[in-house]
Amino acid sequence: MKTITDPPERDRWARLRFSIIGPLMAAPPAPRQLGAAFLAVAAKTWRHPVSGPDVRFGASTLERWYYKARSAADPVAVLKDELRGDEGASRA
Repeated sequence: MKTITDPPERDRWARLRFSIIGPLMAAPPAPRQLGAAFLAVAAKTWRHPVSGPDVRFGASTLERWYYKARSAADPVAVLKDELRGDEGASRA
């Protein structure tokens, strides 16, 4: 059950993404070992931040998150889901 103090789903997803790639950013692997590190992390399961079942992410997804977060001033904020361009507009 959601409460008024629950963080928005976008924030929960951003925190999950950062918790997955954060250790790679804090302690980068040796040169030429980053690909293997992505594969190792991709083999793990994670708890879905909203509904709860186990989820897995591909190495290419982790790589995209890693480089996106690494180049940002606020790595957690940049990992939020992007809002749709038609957010709040009526459908017809």
